[in-house]
Amino acid sequence: MGAVMTNHDCVGELAGLLDVERQVASSFLIDFSSAMVAELLAVRKLSLKGLGSFTVTHHPAEKKNTASAIIYTPPSDRLTFSRQLSGADDTVRLAVTKLSMNPTDAERFTGALASLFSGAAQQQREIRLNGIGRFALEQGLYSFVPERSLEELLNREYQDLQEVVLPQLEPTQDKKEGKTGKKLRYIIPLSLFVLVALLFGVFSVMKPKTIVSRSAEPQPVRIERVADHSEKLAAVVHRSTAPHRELSVSPPSSGREVANDSLVLAQESYTIVLVTFRKEETIRKEVARYRSEGITVFVWPAYEKGIKYYRLVTGAFSDRNAAVERIGQMAEKNATNAYIQHVIKRVVLHGEKGL
Repeated sequence: MGAVMTNHDCVGELAGLLDVERQVASSFLIDFSSAMVAELLAVRKLSLKGLGSFTVTHHPAEKKNTASAIIYTPPSDRLTFSRQLSGADDTVRLAVTKLSMNPTDAERFTGALASLFSGAAQQQREIRLNGIGRFALEQGLYSFVPERSLEELLNREYQDLQEVVLPQLEPTQDKKEGKTGKKLRYIIPLSLFVLVALLFGVFSVMKPKTIVSRSAEPQPVRIERVADHSEKLAAVVHRSTAPHRELSVSPPSSGREVANDSLVLAQESYTIVLVTFRKEETIRKEVARYRSEGITVFVWPAYEKGIKYYRLVTGAFSDRNAAVERIGQMAEKNATNAYIQHVIKRVVLHGEKGL
């Protein structure tokens, strides 16, 4: 293993190369490290002669499916390092603009830093820069490990986002739901048939008492009402069995559910979850963004092991195929992380007001 080159060693070597006091060399290193941080935050890349190149790369949010859960990983910015220079050397420019050196002193400072860094890399000695990280031999390679404070600065826009884990439905539960669905497909039509038969039976029994017209013809009012009711029942049966139909989202007429900005999810229906977040502030921004694009969304809060999170949903569907078809019609940026949620029990959502 090579020798360790601490900040103390850097200061001593830099002071000797520049022929200055240790205190002056220490000040140069501290100021230059701060300039490196500012450059990475502003430009997202940096090249230093004798050392290598830094690049800030963006990693978008990811959705991972495992056997037991759906995992949402928030976006992040990560700092990578390469021993090869990418573009022109930035050392002189930073020395002039950030350390207020004149061009002559900046050139001299650049040469000293390049000698310091290249010597450490060739001998695989560890070198540390405050606020940046350390360069050391790791698993046979001379590599860079950034400081945690720098990673936090790079990800300051995503600091309120955390990984969200949603449990998958167990296979046994899916089977139970499948059996329930099959039973309902037979029970509902049979129940409607019995109801229609009973209605006709009631009107048949009441017919001698209710038809008091002088004419021998049946009362048209009675016949129209029975026919009307039968048509409505037939329409209900048709809607319950027709595929690819989106359910009505008109709210009921009682209590808080009267609001226009609401979505009623019936039991055993389906909806589409677009995104999931832990912070209320973030979900409010997402509501505004989706609605500005003409997409009607609603907030569905939920709890997992005592932790509250927020799901942004759109649409109510009678079956899963209809929801799948709707996702296929979405723009790619909105459909990437979307998934279908089975509604176990009836729920009413109220858009942003639901928070």
